[in-house]
Amino acid sequence: MRARPPALEFGKKLLAAREKTEAQLRASLERKGYPADELEAAIARLKALRFLDDRRAAEAHARVAFAARHSVAAVSRKLASLGVATAEAQAAVARVEEEVGHDDEGAARALISKRRLTGVKAARFLAGRGFDEGLIRRLVRDLPGDDERPDD
Repeated sequence: MRARPPALEFGKKLLAAREKTEAQLRASLERKGYPADELEAAIARLKALRFLDDRRAAEAHARVAFAARHSVAAVSRKLASLGVATAEAQAAVARVEEEVGHDDEGAARALISKRRLTGVKAARFLAGRGFDEGLIRRLVRDLPGDDERPDD
């Protein structure tokens, strides 16, 4: 049986693989059974070394989500679920939204077109990506094709 690496080394390994929020890293270290004092010391050191940064992690997660054409609301909810503070999440979403030129309507239209969706299927898919109900209704109403449309 191999000895478990110190929490600091394990944390570095996790962060080398991909950006994580403090809450995500804390949960990973807790699952591995590290004692609270070692865990806290590791997190403090990783922050001091700038290996752990919620702002940077939030922006990385937002970039991935916008590349997958998720809505602004869905990205904000995702960041909140990752433990990013509300103000930091909103700021990260705004920065990345501007950086990548994200537009909810454009993203929704691209998804519908790429997947060749119409009617209820389009509405359900867009709702799953977190798009606003009003935007979904407007886009689905304008789609050519089948008569399966959500009720107005």
